[in-house]
Amino acid sequence: MFSPVRPNRNSPNQPQSTTPRQIDNSEDESIFNNIKTPRFHRLSRSPFVKMPTEAGHRLYVKGRHLSYQRGKRITTPGTSLIKIEGVENTEGANFYLGKKVAFVYRAQREVRGSKIRVIWGKITRPHGNSGVVRAQFRRNLPPKSFGASVRVMLYPSSI
Repeated sequence: MFSPVRPNRNSPNQPQSTTPRQIDNSEDESIFNNIKTPRFHRLSRSPFVKMPTEAGHRLYVKGRHLSYQRGKRITTPGTSLIKIEGVENTEGANFYLGKKVAFVYRAQREVRGSKIRVIWGKITRPHGNSGVVRAQFRRNLPPKSFGASVRVMLYPSSI
């Protein structure tokens, strides 16, 4: 007759147990604690837009560097695609045309007393119908910045 419980082959002198074996997951969990998962850049922690307080008025809108402008095979690193937070169509993207964009990053070496560096750019035109815009920077953004935050300044302003 078939028994669902396997006999313990390592210790022949021990009486065989009829209860199913318990699996010890403590070893398995410790294996996964050291695995580094990829970090994604989040634009905002809350889906609700907060009104500015008197302590902090922000003169920029958060955006995300998506990629370079590209075709099927050829990429154009001179033009970057930026997704602006809260912009979902071409009409909303048209407001940001001509605005300055800043990619702020930290470098290892200190220059003029600061490790923070900036690459400046300008929004040139919309890209598609979902609120993505094209921007050209003074120096091409590095591919490491894909998914990173950029600051879309609200100047120069025509309103």
